Amino acid sequence: MQVNIQDILQKAGLDEPLYPGKRVVKQCRQAGEFKSHCVVYDWRDPEKVRIEVKAGLSGRDLPPKELKKYPVSFQTPTFIEINVR
Repeated sequence: MQVNIQDILQKAGLDEPLYPGKRVVKQCRQAGEFKSHCVVYDWRDPEKVRIEVKAGLSGRDLPPKELKKYPVSFQTPTFIEINVR
């Protein structure tokens, strides 16, 4: 299947430009403890764009001690990779 990356990023709510070599972290603040998360748009590999949902607001992998406080949906890898041609 072929998709337009720019259209997908606009529908995903990314307001700033994304281009090869760039990584953008969009924070999604939620009310309550251990519910905030972020969406990481990563195009550092010129052959693919990776969009990932992560626990916390930094965009980094949390240590297991912290990660276990978040809902299970944030504890497992949740991402999509789009090959660029």
